[in-house]
Amino acid sequence: MASNSMKKILVTGGNSGIGLALCKQLVADGCYVYLGSRDKSRGEAALKEINAPDNCELVVIDVQSDESVNAAVQQISPVTLYGLVNNAGIGLGQPGIENHLDEIVDVNYFGARRVTNAFLPLIEKDGGRIANTSSGAASGYVSGSMMGQKIGVCTAEQKKPLIDPNVTFDQIDAIVAVETKAGYQKKGAEGANDMNKNFGAYCLSKACMTAGAMAYARENPNLIITSCTPGFIKTKMTEKYGNGLPVEKGIISLMHCLFGNDVVSGYYYGSDALRSPLHVGRDPGAPAYNGEPGEPGSGWE
Repeated sequence: MASNSMKKILVTGGNSGIGLALCKQLVADGCYVYLGSRDKSRGEAALKEINAPDNCELVVIDVQSDESVNAAVQQISPVTLYGLVNNAGIGLGQPGIENHLDEIVDVNYFGARRVTNAFLPLIEKDGGRIANTSSGAASGYVSGSMMGQKIGVCTAEQKKPLIDPNVTFDQIDAIVAVETKAGYQKKGAEGANDMNKNFGAYCLSKACMTAGAMAYARENPNLIITSCTPGFIKTKMTEKYGNGLPVEKGIISLMHCLFGNDVVSGYYYGSDALRSPLHVGRDPGAPAYNGEPGEPGSGWE
């Protein structure tokens, strides 16, 4: 691991769950943390919980708002950031989310893009890192293997750019447009219920975030830009789906993406910090994936 001492890192969605656990660990390791929170009062509560005024600072940032993101850039400038963690996310079991499906994609995918584009000029030019909190739902969208049904209406051929290291944002956005028009349904799900639609929007958003990390990695060869899954962690987003692991377990892959010496830009990492495929799932503890990123495998539609 690289030395963490006084590395400056922005974490969006840092006021709760995995984001808060990551901020705590980064502060404990000697980093200077910009704790991003959409809600000021919740951010202040998180700061009080961390209790490290000398190396943790609140940044109010709504990843859906260009104005808010630009204000956050102005607050941090002219500081050079070692790292950016796109962790802000919504979806799945959050109350009322079934009425805001477009918001899931806007926060998880377009929000990460909005923040990355705005903060790229502040990232260390040689070796700075951007880590994206994705999900196993990303490969589930591509493979259609999660919960036993194909997710979304796009065909395997239409989804294939999402596992191609040469993917472009135009290709990703075209997939989003198709699924948005279709209402994020699972194909073949008779009378798709809210859970199906929530899950479809969430899986799509994380698959597009993961593909976006590959596009950014290609466009910024001097940086290390990755995505990872934290695993099934008990947070407000997931608590209705059963027991998950404690939030402290959800930062293993993020810490590796930020500080691991063997991290490869553009790769997607599992919750155990080992490289994972983009097109099928990989259980923690299984051997690291060593195939080509765009190579179809079992479960491919």
